[in-house]
Amino acid sequence: MAIALACAFHPQAQAQDQHKPEKEVESAIRDNWGLSITPYAWLASQSSDVGGAKLRQSFDDLASVTNLGFQGRLLVRWQWLHFAADWTYADMTSNTEIGRTRIDMDLKQNILDMKLGATVYDSTTPKQNGGIAVWAGAGTRYWDNQVDFTITTQPILPSGSVSVVTENTGQTWWDPVLGLGFHFPVTPAVGFQILATGGGFGIGDASDYIWDVEFAALFRLSRRFMINAGYRQFKYDRTDGSGDEEVSQTVTVSGPFIGVKIDIL
Repeated sequence: MAIALACAFHPQAQAQDQHKPEKEVESAIRDNWGLSITPYAWLASQSSDVGGAKLRQSFDDLASVTNLGFQGRLLVRWQWLHFAADWTYADMTSNTEIGRTRIDMDLKQNILDMKLGATVYDSTTPKQNGGIAVWAGAGTRYWDNQVDFTITTQPILPSGSVSVVTENTGQTWWDPVLGLGFHFPVTPAVGFQILATGGGFGIGDASDYIWDVEFAALFRLSRRFMINAGYRQFKYDRTDGSGDEEVSQTVTVSGPFIGVKIDIL
């Protein structure tokens, strides 16, 4: 009977031994590497002061003129080093009529923030139920705003001709940025996060200044899924052109956001 029991249980023991190295390798990869993506929605309003003109748009105003929009984040970690990217894309169309004039505008916008950084302090517990982790990084934020607009003016007299003016303009620039991140785990399933970015510094064609701050609550649903929800605001100030062509603009965007973080590794 002893021989029979040994024959019956030996294959299982071999199978367990075969799977053990695989689990150890998988655990080692997770300890050293991390990869996640976070699609999110920002329910933001916008305030723009351009050349003395003031424009205020609520979230409903922006949503009504948006044809397509996407926002997402990528985080890659190797041990204590991190690469973080945040991309916003928007395709917006607006139509405005003022008396005999109609203005049709199409805006395509890309904003890409990229930072390379490291964990500089970590006192969080192994169970992630206390302590604080601090991340610091540096990088750049790329802005690309392409605007096509058509101005159509109807004639005063029926015999007159319609005036149509079409123009394509664009703004493209890079802002050097510095970033800080703070993570406060409360329980293995609940925590808080603060992210802050500052930059511009008027270097070259960069903005005079830019800052971006967000506060978020984190809710862990499973090992691979987490909900991020909070409030974010960013602001930048820059001057384009010179002399009589100089135009100053200050833009503030703020509002609540919600996203789903997907941990691939």
